[in-house]
Amino acid sequence: MRAHTRKHHTDHTEKASILNTESLEKPMSVDRFIEECFGDLPRWAVTLQGLRNREGLTQKKLGEIIGVEQTNISKMEWGKRHIGKQLAMRIAKVFDIDYRLFL
Repeated sequence: MRAHTRKHHTDHTEKASILNTESLEKPMSVDRFIEECFGDLPRWAVTLQGLRNREGLTQKKLGEIIGVEQTNISKMEWGKRHIGKQLAMRIAKVFDIDYRLFL
């Protein structure tokens, strides 16, 4: 019955090392972060997927809005299908951003 009231032992040396500013990682650039998180995916593919998720759109819904099939949205997000200028302009209009981010 008293198990839930027991205090947990904490190692204060572990806390001290976490708070040590020398052990903190250095800041990294956005390009390096994207490379480490998404590997070889093109930046425009990561941008498309991020914007779509931010707006709460499914691939199917985005495809309906811009007039392409869901499978093509998936291919774009995986970097397997390039986004041409005309399509980039339609996508950019949906997200109210510069179309050149997708080229």
